[in-house]
Amino acid sequence: MKHLGFRAHDLGTFDSATQLASAIATYGPSIPIQLAIRKVLRDAPMSSSYTEAFIKNLHDELAAKGASVAVFGCYINPVHPDKAIRDEQLSSFEQHLKFANLLGCPLVGTETGSLNADCSFHPDTAEPKVLDVLYRSIERLVEAAVKYDAIVGVEAVSKQHTISTIERMAALVEKFDTPHLKVIYDPINLVPWTGLAEQDGSSRGKPSIEAQRTFVNAALDAFGPRIAALHVKDYRLDSNGYKIGDLPFGEGVFDWKDLFSELRKRSIEVPALLENANPATLADTLSLLSTY
Repeated sequence: MKHLGFRAHDLGTFDSATQLASAIATYGPSIPIQLAIRKVLRDAPMSSSYTEAFIKNLHDELAAKGASVAVFGCYINPVHPDKAIRDEQLSSFEQHLKFANLLGCPLVGTETGSLNADCSFHPDTAEPKVLDVLYRSIERLVEAAVKYDAIVGVEAVSKQHTISTIERMAALVEKFDTPHLKVIYDPINLVPWTGLAEQDGSSRGKPSIEAQRTFVNAALDAFGPRIAALHVKDYRLDSNGYKIGDLPFGEGVFDWKDLFSELRKRSIEVPALLENANPATLADTLSLLSTY
């Protein structure tokens, strides 16, 4: 059975954990979510001010309505060009790791950043020296994850972020060969900016199933056993042939049914979380995905 859910903040923002839990429960009796506390709860404290009482109350309110946290979101820039800010963000991530198990979710997720403070594209992000900074940041976070018996979840983004390709993600998980580091697999994020390559090197507006399977299998061969969560959205190419990669599921060209079939073949069963979902159509989307 699939574990289908969504990002909590796609439902909006709420005044209390009780309101949030009630909103999630309208979509089913047992829903996994991605939770970024300050994106979804008004007046939520900074991570430096988290307390056991606050996190436990949040867990209990969600659990009372059947909701559970599959990814504890703390999306930072671990290669931020300002070292002081980078250290501050890494400390915030460590705080999330500290409280993760109390929330019922050991997995704390982040992307891998860029040389621009806002994580936008910078032409030098792929340089080896930036990768070295990322590795040092990940090493620090993994040490904290070991201390708190938690998990660092890493998500790649093509071209834009430090971990931008299947090969780079494979190298990362090989370097940090530990159960305290896992992959948040977002296949749309990994689609190259000019789309999926066909066998002859061309790129189509709607890729062939062969091109998609080559792309998916390369990722699953490289790090499939390390996947801890799946992000579900869609993409298409614009009139200039560049990826629009933040579309809701079903509004693009990616064949999710085929991907779920491949995941079943490989016995990869992880929470699948919708991104950029529309609350008005979310119930129908979850219902459709359950048939895939």
